[in-house]
Amino acid sequence: MPELRHMKLLPVISFLLSILAAWFFLFGSHVDGEPASDPTLKASDAWCVWEMWDASRVPVDGATWWRPGTDEKLHKFSNDSLVVFHTSRAIDTDLLPAKVLSMPYKAGYLLGTQAALDGWSENPGEMAAKWKISNESYTKLTRKDCANGFFELQSGDDRIVVWGEADDIVGFKSHVYSNRTVFIREQTGMDSHLIEREDPPRLDHYENHALLGVTRDHKKGIDMDIVWNPENASVDAISAGGQVVWSKTTVGPPIGNSFEVDLYANNKYQTAFATSSALYVVDRLGHDVKGFPYEAEVSGFAVFDYDKNKKFRILLATTGGDIINLRSEGRYTAGWNFKRLTEDKHVVHLAHIRVGSKDYIYGGCYDGSVILLKRSGQVRGSTPVVINPRSKPAFRLSNTIGKSTVIFIDSEGWLQELTLAEAEPVGISGRTRADKVTVQDIDADGKKEVVTYLNGIRSVWNSRNELVL
Repeated sequence: MPELRHMKLLPVISFLLSILAAWFFLFGSHVDGEPASDPTLKASDAWCVWEMWDASRVPVDGATWWRPGTDEKLHKFSNDSLVVFHTSRAIDTDLLPAKVLSMPYKAGYLLGTQAALDGWSENPGEMAAKWKISNESYTKLTRKDCANGFFELQSGDDRIVVWGEADDIVGFKSHVYSNRTVFIREQTGMDSHLIEREDPPRLDHYENHALLGVTRDHKKGIDMDIVWNPENASVDAISAGGQVVWSKTTVGPPIGNSFEVDLYANNKYQTAFATSSALYVVDRLGHDVKGFPYEAEVSGFAVFDYDKNKKFRILLATTGGDIINLRSEGRYTAGWNFKRLTEDKHVVHLAHIRVGSKDYIYGGCYDGSVILLKRSGQVRGSTPVVINPRSKPAFRLSNTIGKSTVIFIDSEGWLQELTLAEAEPVGISGRTRADKVTVQDIDADGKKEVVTYLNGIRSVWNSRNELVL
């Protein structure tokens, strides 16, 4: 019967379609111009050595055919017998060695012999879990013998993390922490047979100077580290080679970070920073921008670009309980309607939070209380949260402001996380001590991690509050 024959063919057709769909998912889902997926999120433990280079590390041994653009990265996965590379765009086949094939993979390309490509599978395990914390210019993760529990992560040039029994490394200071040993280079100028050194990484401290932020020099196309120099009582801009580009003497140290701004929206960048007596905005040569310095008794300072359209707003909290909102050339922002705080209360921390379509200006007060404002400066909501005012807060955002949380370090040095609606301890509360905390997307997977620091040792916690480094 025709109907019966068709029914018998259905399972065969379904089977063939499932194979085709799986092949397309793994190898055929390539669209030119689409950002390449990070292969470290999917690679399996079959590869016991993982490496990544960014464009600053060319040429790469064994991959002289890689000629990257500015933001491109090259990944290499290897074991005792096979090697696979991953690139974000196609490589000219004339440049590839004999028997090396190129195959589309999730908007990028896998390169290797046929046997190596056949060995690729999406089955992330322990290697993927340990790799996710690093995005340095060069990273290498090794699993000894491809079997045991010994892992070594070389993250940049000055940091090595070992899971398992670790021997001393010459030129590095060791810190035993949780289930791993963290090695940090003692002298940044010291050569090491383990690490090929190039540009120094950015640190929270530049020698004995506190790093405030980074500003681009639009003329030279380089970044400048903005640092506080306590010996000279000055804020300095330092080029990549260590030269002082400009120096601004101040009365007292800066409050918080510096900010890169483009006040005239012309891709010419300035640096904004504040002390307890004034707000400064200086150009690439250290000259004061028109309208600055703006003198005030400053207790808190932040710069917001709400819609990422270069309409910068500079907010200054004062010891008199006011919050001043400035725009270019030190002019007051029209429509700002903040009601001065009373009872000697003033704000010490300012942050911009966006939840859904609503903007909130977070104001952390010196007594630990918190105010939530609209862009206009009027009150948007209230919260029972009380935090340690000495701790700069970080935030994990949810679908509502009430479910969102503030993370801070309490007076005993413990990390706390409270919901803004009910001040309920959740998440990472009480799990670790810290002296600094931030929330950032370390591995560019769209999920933000909590990054803590304690005595110079960095730890990273995922969205499930699991320690991943």
